[in-house]
Amino acid sequence: MCATPLRKLPWSAPSPLAHRLGRAVLILLATVAVFLFGPATASAHTGFESSTPGDGDIVAEPVSEVTIAFTNPAIPVGEKFVALDATGALRTPTDRTTEDGTTFVLTFDPPLAGGQIGVRWNVQAPDAHPIEGSFAFTVSAPAPTSTLPEPATAEIAPIVEDEPTTRAAAAPAQAPTLDEFLATDTAQPGESIALVGRIVGLLGIAFVVGGMAFLATTLRGSRSEIRVGVSALRLLGLAVALGALLELFGLQRAGSLTLGAFFESPGLAMSLRLVGGLAVAGGLVVAGSFQRSGPARSLSAAVMEATRPVEAASKTERLGWWQPRSSPIALVGVAAILVSFWFDGHTVSKGPRLVHSLLSSVHVAAGSVWAGGVVSMAAVAWWRYRRSEPTRAAELIVRFSSVATIALAAVATAGMVMAVFVLDSFGELTGTEWGQILLLKTAFVALAAAGGAYNHFRLLPALEAAPDDEELAAELRSTVTAEATILAFVVVVTAWLVAAAS
Repeated sequence: MCATPLRKLPWSAPSPLAHRLGRAVLILLATVAVFLFGPATASAHTGFESSTPGDGDIVAEPVSEVTIAFTNPAIPVGEKFVALDATGALRTPTDRTTEDGTTFVLTFDPPLAGGQIGVRWNVQAPDAHPIEGSFAFTVSAPAPTSTLPEPATAEIAPIVEDEPTTRAAAAPAQAPTLDEFLATDTAQPGESIALVGRIVGLLGIAFVVGGMAFLATTLRGSRSEIRVGVSALRLLGLAVALGALLELFGLQRAGSLTLGAFFESPGLAMSLRLVGGLAVAGGLVVAGSFQRSGPARSLSAAVMEATRPVEAASKTERLGWWQPRSSPIALVGVAAILVSFWFDGHTVSKGPRLVHSLLSSVHVAAGSVWAGGVVSMAAVAWWRYRRSEPTRAAELIVRFSSVATIALAAVATAGMVMAVFVLDSFGELTGTEWGQILLLKTAFVALAAAGGAYNHFRLLPALEAAPDDEELAAELRSTVTAEATILAFVVVVTAWLVAAAS
């Protein structure tokens, strides 16, 4: 076989535009590097550790101090710390002190005494996960009657003389029972909004990053196809920005984020996604270099075809590809989106910060290339079918197979290392909410990978032998659509996984 020199792809040669893009990315990385090399974050997830008095303890003397310890730094939010004393009165500490952010000393004056006492706490971890809990203890010593606070009641409205004398006075508010007080509500206000925003944002990220990679590496189509694809990616960029706004609003309502914390974790993550999504929406440009392209019969044929210049292609057969270098602003937006994952979720609370951050970006990028590529391939197959155009299915599978294989390997490798960082023991894989959701996600990823393997090892050889077989093309549309649906569900589960505590 004679070796024929291959023409370089149009975006491989350095250009002033490429240099400017490189400088923009370096500036972005330098800006966020300060956050990575700041104070080290502890490696374990924040959770309740102990209290004094402990849950169920019986204390002989009145309690003027209650100590609550967490496994890692915690930030009091919402109602923070509150107690229900034996009279049914809600008591907030008269003083609260902490030296390291993990152990809080609550002072009550007058002391807690005279029966069962309930204590409830509401904090968040450094990664903005809300954590709420409660415990109760009994104080056998009676409290001095002169210092007992009044139970929590609603004020009785005074009767005004010129109002009808039949008006009923407002009844006192019913004080909560101990069981009602200790029953914590894990559904924080705004958490549902934040979850919806996270789902919308992650779906947008997966499809926009994967779609851009698909346009650059796999799709060889008409100018109208490329224009439609770029328009869809612009809308997905807006979806990324919308998801970031919803998550910001939800976290702010839940008390996990203040208006002044948009440049701190996780506010910085949302801000980067907002800016990145807008950059993608406004920075994508339709541009293509055209080449003759026919059905690919093998991987080597697809590679040769992707690099063969067009000498005399007819106007009706000229196909083109999207050039990434034509949209530098959009590429900077994608970089900002990938960097955003350095500042939220378990990245800020688990494992070596720098290593975990880089793995998060790799995991998101590779997963997006795979999931977004499959969705894009399904969309192209259906687009061509509805327009009665040749599907060129073998060509799509051949080009995408090598990309998907690399992406799947990167997803699996980065995902396993990140799981080791997050899970402190193998038992947490089935004994914690995070581990159980991870198992669910892994099962669906395996199912999607099996669908990809079926397409590569079953459908591709058949399509190479009969590229114009309509039944095979219909089977490809069905299997790719099923795989795309599964991967979309995986993205939704990932959003749930990010919100779950380990």
